[in-house]
Amino acid sequence: MKSVRWFRSTLVIAFAFTSLTVFAQEAKNNANKPADAKAPKTGDKAAPADQGAGGPDMSAMMEGMKQMSAPGKEHEALKPMVGSFTCTSKIYMVPGQPPMESTGVCERKWILGNRYVAEEYKGNMFGMPFEGFGISGYDKLQRRYHAYWIDTFGTGTWTMTGTADASGKNFTYTGENFDPMTMSKKKGRTTTEVINNDKHVMKMFEIGSDGKEILSFEMTCTRK
Repeated sequence: MKSVRWFRSTLVIAFAFTSLTVFAQEAKNNANKPADAKAPKTGDKAAPADQGAGGPDMSAMMEGMKQMSAPGKEHEALKPMVGSFTCTSKIYMVPGQPPMESTGVCERKWILGNRYVAEEYKGNMFGMPFEGFGISGYDKLQRRYHAYWIDTFGTGTWTMTGTADASGKNFTYTGENFDPMTMSKKKGRTTTEVINNDKHVMKMFEIGSDGKEILSFEMTCTRK
């Protein structure tokens, strides 16, 4: 449902932007018409009240949309995670037992004018080839980071939202994912710590059978 709402919100914003552009162009065209062409003819319907004095300021609305759709400092905080990285992962299957380790490579790049970061991961997990793809960014309207992930270990989408601390180097996301191993939904928390421009560490936590949070996955990414 979250993905559906996000898609619908995108359509609404796109429709609003198109409508504002049409209105702005229409206003410009009317301004260039001679005076007698602007005057309503006998029998014409009166113009809507909001198109006259006291109506919406289309220039201000367009400017507001322009500002809200432009990348900001929150997007800049994602920059250390853009590039090519080698990754080492640890999977904690059983609490208290040594984790399973695996390696892979991760490629992240800016898309759509530095508004989103697209990620591709390739490696091995559980002795099998593994691939994943994700998109992350910052929603200036909702004031939250958001991330979407799909991989070859499932057919669903993991949707998460989160925040960053004051330093902009520690991110915390929460979300819900369908676990194909237990055939049930799982709520979890993900953290990403930016150590420096060339290294960051991601950790995933799940809710155990006792209701307590446990570390289930850890990945360290180092720039090539």
